[in-house]
Amino acid sequence: MHFLPRGATFLLLLAVAGCAGPPGGAVSREQKPAPTSAVPTAVLTTAPLATPAPSPRPSCRSERAAGTVVLALPRGRRALLAVPAGDDGHHRLPLVIALPGYGQTSEELAAQSRIPARAMLAGVLAVLPQGADPAKSWNFSGTTGHDDVAFLSALVTQLAATECADPARVVISGISDGGEMAGFAACAMPGRFKAVVMVAASIGPRAGCHRIRIVAVHGDADPVDPYNGGPDGRPGYPAIPPAPAAIAAWAVLDGCPTAATTGVAPHVSVTTYRCGAQLVTVSGGGHTWPGGAPVNPWLGITTDEYDATATIFGLV
Repeated sequence: MHFLPRGATFLLLLAVAGCAGPPGGAVSREQKPAPTSAVPTAVLTTAPLATPAPSPRPSCRSERAAGTVVLALPRGRRALLAVPAGDDGHHRLPLVIALPGYGQTSEELAAQSRIPARAMLAGVLAVLPQGADPAKSWNFSGTTGHDDVAFLSALVTQLAATECADPARVVISGISDGGEMAGFAACAMPGRFKAVVMVAASIGPRAGCHRIRIVAVHGDADPVDPYNGGPDGRPGYPAIPPAPAAIAAWAVLDGCPTAATTGVAPHVSVTTYRCGAQLVTVSGGGHTWPGGAPVNPWLGITTDEYDATATIFGLV
C-alpha cells in the first residue's frame, strides 16, 4: 500500500530512552508485508519535556496538511506520523499508537494494518514507532538495557504538546512483540492509555497494573505466538501464556472473572467479560492482522471476517 504524503517537514522535540532488540537469530517473529513508498523525514531533536497547560482551544502548532511523515527520533529510532485532513492545530485529536512486531518496520505495519490511511479518514492522529537496532524489538521482558516505557511515555507527551494529541484519548496497540509491549506499557503507565489492543500477542498483567479496557485478537493456528501458549524460542524471553488464560487474568484485574462467548462470524468468536475485557479468537487464523493485508504465507491465514483496525478506532 502506498501513501502519498502532503505534509511539510517539521521539527518535533522529544527526549526519550532508546530501545534495542534481542539477539538477531530469532527471525521467526518477523513480519514482512509488502514495502511501501518512502515519505518525507521530519527531524526530532532532544530537549526537556513539558506538559502543556490545559486550554479550551489549544494552540499546539500551526496548521499541517493531511498526510504521513517520517519522524527521525533520537538514538536511531523512527516512526510514521499520520495527520488527518482538516487539522488546524487548535483542536485536540485522539491518538492511536501502533507498535510493529519483531523485525518489522513502521512502513510494513502501515501496509499490513492500514492504520495511517484509515486514521486520516477517521480524523485521528496515528503514530507507528519502530524498535531500535537491527532486531527492531521491544523491551517488555528485560532482555535489553533500553527503556521503551520511557520512550513511549515521552512520545505521547510530546505529541500532545506539539501535534495536539488528546492525552485523555490515547489507544495503544501492536502486533506480536509490539502487541506484548502494548500490554506491558499499559501496566507500566497506569492512566496513560484509554485502551489497549493486542494482535497476535499474548501477555498477562504484571505487578502494579491498574484496570484498563483490553482487547486481544488471536488466531488459534498462530505458528509464532501459539494460541495455547508455549516457549518463546528466544534466549531470555519468558514463555508465552495461553491466550484464554492471559485475557482471563486481565479480566480478574478488572474485577469480572466470568465471561460469555458468542460467534460473530463463521470463523470468529468473541469472549467478553462484563468489565469489557475481550478475546477475539480467529479459528484457523495465523500470526497475522485480521482484516489487514496478507503477509508471508508461512505466517498463516489473514481473515477478512474480522477487522482489528476498526476495533482500535472504535475505542478512541
